[in-house]
Amino acid sequence: MNAVLEKPLTKARARKTAPAAAVPAPALFEEVGDFLAEAAGTNEDHAFSGDSDRLLSIGAMIAFDAAKGKFSNTTAENTAYDVAACINAARLVPEDSESVERTVQIDNAALRLEIITGTAVHRMIFTDVRRPSRQDSEPAVPAPVKGAKEFSEEQYNELYWQAYVYMDSARSVLFQYAEHASSEEVLALRDLLDMYCSTAHATFEAKDAGNLSSGPLPNLSADLSKIIHLFYAVNDDGRDDGVLHGVNYLLKSAKRITDGDEGVLG
Repeated sequence: MNAVLEKPLTKARARKTAPAAAVPAPALFEEVGDFLAEAAGTNEDHAFSGDSDRLLSIGAMIAFDAAKGKFSNTTAENTAYDVAACINAARLVPEDSESVERTVQIDNAALRLEIITGTAVHRMIFTDVRRPSRQDSEPAVPAPVKGAKEFSEEQYNELYWQAYVYMDSARSVLFQYAEHASSEEVLALRDLLDMYCSTAHATFEAKDAGNLSSGPLPNLSADLSKIIHLFYAVNDDGRDDGVLHGVNYLLKSAKRITDGDEGVLG
């Protein structure tokens, strides 16, 4: 992480606690990864997306890389904040659940992050923030109208590609912005969008986008809906960030295309 970002992070993480034990950071990160992998695998009664599972898995992967000396954000301390961001974002996924078992695993991981950063858990990890509902985040998007216009296979593939182009543009903006945003939530959104974009690109290369009712197109639409809800949840929590609004606008354009916007077909 560059000096421009390190200074506000240091300021934001004031009132640090002394490390509880002189345990090497790689060993602590290994334990964090184990606990978050367990948390991601608990049996949850999610009402909507289950993206909290994916975010916890991303946090575990970052921790396992750090255990091997591969820091995602320059230093062990900043990488620990990245892991904490994944936990915080997981707790903002609308209508996902968190069982007692998952909470225990997250708490165990958080205690190790506290030792790595020297920052009290309650200053790093969300513990009392209300999880938003889908209704809080965005009005429900109506399903495609039955009997709507049908497209050729080539047109379906073009719709998929055009939607991906908008997603990739959103990803590029978010990657640039995340380096200077001093926000764990933005970093978590960046990692999740990067994962969705990578999956979308690999799917497109198979040259079978399906149609508006089944296959990759509606699956991509569902992924876009999930991350759009997350952007609303993060940005409406007192942030009102213009860049995030712009990124979300690109994602909503991508979703409109996956739902059959023939205006992009030319």
